[in-house]
Amino acid sequence: MPKQTVAEVSPGYPSVTSWTRIEPLPRDALMQRSLQAQICDPLFMLARQFQMGEFLGEDAGSPFDASMLVEFRTVTTYRPGEDDSKTIKLDKLVPIEPHVEREAVVLRLRGSVQLGLYFESLILQGINPPDSLISAYRASFPIGAAPPDPGLAPVDALTYRSLVAGKVTDGVALYPSVVAFLQQQTPRQNWKCALPTLNLQTPPPPLPSGSDTPAMLTVLWAFACYRQALFTEPANDSPWQSTKLDYDFGLGSPTTDQNLLLASKDFPGGHVDWYSFSMDTAAKNDAATSNPASVNPVPFDFLPNHVVFRGMPDSRWWNFEDSVTDFGQLDADHVDLAKLLVIEFALNYGNDWFSVPIPVTVGPTTDPSNPGASTDPSNPQGTLSRVLSLVVTDTFGVRTLIRPAEQTQVKPGERPWSMFKLSGNHARSDFIALLPTLGVVDDAPVLEDVLFLRDDMAAMAWAVEHHLQGDLDSPLDAHELYLQTVQQKQYSGPTYTPGGPEIYYTIETPPPYNWIPLVPVQSLEGAPYLRRGALAIPDPSSTNGFKTLTAEALILEPNSSFFFVVDHAVSRAGRQVSRYFRRTRSFDGSTLLWLARKSGIGRGMGWSGLRFDLVRDIPKQPTA
Repeated sequence: MPKQTVAEVSPGYPSVTSWTRIEPLPRDALMQRSLQAQICDPLFMLARQFQMGEFLGEDAGSPFDASMLVEFRTVTTYRPGEDDSKTIKLDKLVPIEPHVEREAVVLRLRGSVQLGLYFESLILQGINPPDSLISAYRASFPIGAAPPDPGLAPVDALTYRSLVAGKVTDGVALYPSVVAFLQQQTPRQNWKCALPTLNLQTPPPPLPSGSDTPAMLTVLWAFACYRQALFTEPANDSPWQSTKLDYDFGLGSPTTDQNLLLASKDFPGGHVDWYSFSMDTAAKNDAATSNPASVNPVPFDFLPNHVVFRGMPDSRWWNFEDSVTDFGQLDADHVDLAKLLVIEFALNYGNDWFSVPIPVTVGPTTDPSNPGASTDPSNPQGTLSRVLSLVVTDTFGVRTLIRPAEQTQVKPGERPWSMFKLSGNHARSDFIALLPTLGVVDDAPVLEDVLFLRDDMAAMAWAVEHHLQGDLDSPLDAHELYLQTVQQKQYSGPTYTPGGPEIYYTIETPPPYNWIPLVPVQSLEGAPYLRRGALAIPDPSSTNGFKTLTAEALILEPNSSFFFVVDHAVSRAGRQVSRYFRRTRSFDGSTLLWLARKSGIGRGMGWSGLRFDLVRDIPKQPTA
């Protein structure tokens, strides 16, 4: 007889499963005590801990004390460029951004008039009678009736020049002569302000007679100091690299045993932060020896605090999380690994992280008991800080030495993860940089703008001048200036004659006048470069029938005989470089105004329209 299964012999009664909620059962009819959700039964707490998986042995004692030893070292030197021998002392009166970006300010007609009017107002206030002396200065430093560059003088500039020519002193031309005159005066202890060192190819014109009187010396000093205080200009320490079209500078923290260097080799301009630098070492130099950094180890003893963020799971069972941040609404694909890792950290491990606040100043620390104090809070100079030791004591009394993440190696060849730490020399430094950078900065409209791009059709590159500094010290649209010039000198081609030829030959179609050629060349070592060239266009009014167009933008250094750019600086995406004024308030409340540059990604490749050997149809006149 075959065996029968249990299902075959059982009557098949249905099974009823019931669940009992583990929760407190109030015995009072009042709702007040019930709403308090009191927990009086230890068994209930143990059951809830078991339900939440808290008996798996994953949790340890919570930290309640952290003892730290932190090293602070100041930043004292500044290196423009890549040459360590040019390292100088860091100017604590100027924040990092103006110190790096500032360049010599070039003023034209409007600046000449404004400075000249201010100079004449000083004469009116301090000299009696002033008329003869003002006339002498107007004759020695006149504003010409014709603009130096007619191409940068539109109609409004010509009108303005006709109104002021011969009626006011040229303040821009006067300033170098005043500086050279005052530098020859003795004693130098009576200098009212720091006069710059002029690098002029030719000596400036002399001042008129009568400028050496005590009253006139006061006027000259007031004018020189006023012009000096208008702008923050470099003292021959500009880090702009024209061959790379960006900034290259470094901040040093030298000691007797090592010269740490925060190197920024490809800074495009704008805001400076910790990610703008990489840690490096520099060679010993006189500036590093005479300006050593102060190194101060300071002990701290803190109570660790939980890391909190919006929307994180609440640590208490009866509390509700904030509904402002909803992680469930995050849209993450399978390839969004970074987003998925952040979500997993926030939901699973967010309440397992602790933070220990450490006050760090951007100036030197002098009092170990008050690490936030600085010798001069109005003149900070930057701080490099690192944790030398960290000992954490938990609730069980266990003291644990926490080592830096850089010393932890999970797998061979893998680099550990950390935040806000400087990298360099194929390793990650344990220093964190806090530098005297700016907060809110007002940026003026672009004064000059040049677009560098590739042209595969012409097998070369171009520097397209978009905006130029005009005669009124305001930006001019270079393309509109080109269109106005073309309309004045437009050549329509030969005129059609019945029975005559129907085509004509063109040697070349020139590109727009604001397209400056960059010709590929090689250095003696074989490195590829782009050299600034000139554009020759037909001009019947010239002697040889051609007119040479050169660069106008100061970014392209038109006064220099040569201008080279490394080939890789102009990629297929292009490069855009601008000059503009920036204004902010410094740490001591003073106003800073400087002329800066900004380098960024361009607009891709382009075509200049340059073509050779063209055969065109002669347009026929329309018949009536």
